[in-house]
Amino acid sequence: MFRRTRALRDPVTVQIDGDPVPAERGEPLAVALLASDNVRLARSPKLHRPRGPSCLRGACDGCLARVDGVPNVMTCARPARGGEQIETQNVIGSRNADLLRVTDWFFPSGLDHHHLMAGIPGLQDVMQSFAQKIAGLGRLPNEPLKPRPARRLDVDAAIVGGGPAGVAVASRLAANGRTVALVHDGLALCEDLRGARATTPKAPHRAAELLAAHPLKGVQQLLRHVAAGVYDGELLAASDEGAVLLRARATVFATGAHDGMLAFPNNDLPGVLSARALCRLLASGLEPTGPVVLAGEGFWAEEAAIRLGKRLAMRVPLPSLLGVRGSSEVSAVFIKEGDPPKRRTVKAVALALAAPGAPAFEVAAQAGASLTYLADKGYAVTTDPRGRAADGVWAVGECTGAPFDLAALLESARVAVDDILDATRAPA
Repeated sequence: MFRRTRALRDPVTVQIDGDPVPAERGEPLAVALLASDNVRLARSPKLHRPRGPSCLRGACDGCLARVDGVPNVMTCARPARGGEQIETQNVIGSRNADLLRVTDWFFPSGLDHHHLMAGIPGLQDVMQSFAQKIAGLGRLPNEPLKPRPARRLDVDAAIVGGGPAGVAVASRLAANGRTVALVHDGLALCEDLRGARATTPKAPHRAAELLAAHPLKGVQQLLRHVAAGVYDGELLAASDEGAVLLRARATVFATGAHDGMLAFPNNDLPGVLSARALCRLLASGLEPTGPVVLAGEGFWAEEAAIRLGKRLAMRVPLPSLLGVRGSSEVSAVFIKEGDPPKRRTVKAVALALAAPGAPAFEVAAQAGASLTYLADKGYAVTTDPRGRAADGVWAVGECTGAPFDLAALLESARVAVDDILDATRAPA
């Protein structure tokens, strides 16, 4: 489905179910696996359908695997260091031939693993461990996890999200003398825009350009930290190394949006991914091994179309999608065209979707922000014209329901910063 287009500069080796896989040091494990044509990385709960990465930003279950004895690791968010032992979870057999796939036929009405054989002496204990595997709950770590350190951090402003809007807010606040912490769950800032070729040059649109235009001197960057919640006004940022409890006079949410998905047959097969995720793979030096169908409009659709070039088999509007063909990965896409509409089969190794994203409002709501329901996107953070969402809370960018328009995102960041500077100015 994918292959590398360039030689590895700093190669290391990881293992997937005992098989060696070459990787670039620092790249996500999921990218290394995809580059070696390991597209079936997981199995769905209960029905054990094949799963593959669809978002590459830690927001789907397609890349979950057991890594070095620890279950349910997001391999798209774990950098390759070399020597990692990656194991497919919840399978009997192999990741490509899981015998537990038969549960889809044995339990056509669904599987209630909570009550399977419950109350039957002797059988309930045996079924408990078996049902856990069938249900896709994983196995406990090989060894008890060691306690991780925690620390407190007091700052003027805490920004959640390391995309263009979050970086712009952090840069401007730091340049105006505020102490700033930037919390980002990814491996790098503005990583989606690495290698961007945007056709609307109204604003810096490549990651390097954005970071050069918005220097982060003095900003405490908490990369690979997840904003896990807000408790009594304090933001908890968690990572593999430990936790940071942030106490800030201003908290800014630039959390973006979750990639959109549509309901159609086989929409969960490996090879169905967001247009944004496809752009990230292409920027990582991977290319599809065959034609790709692109569905949708917007910034990421344009980016994907430009980067794919001749590998783009067809671009269609979202309503034209009928389904995907394949047993373990995408082999073709069904679309409707013509008047009267007729079904057409387009051979493809991948389907890239540019569907409306769902604003990532969850942690902002915990911080006290109100929400507004948008018919095409779901709930979004409600703000006033200054970007204020609650007392001491601001929100900018896609989490407010705004489209991914770089010039508009940067302008919303500027407006919010002006208000935050007023709110955090020391009394005369």
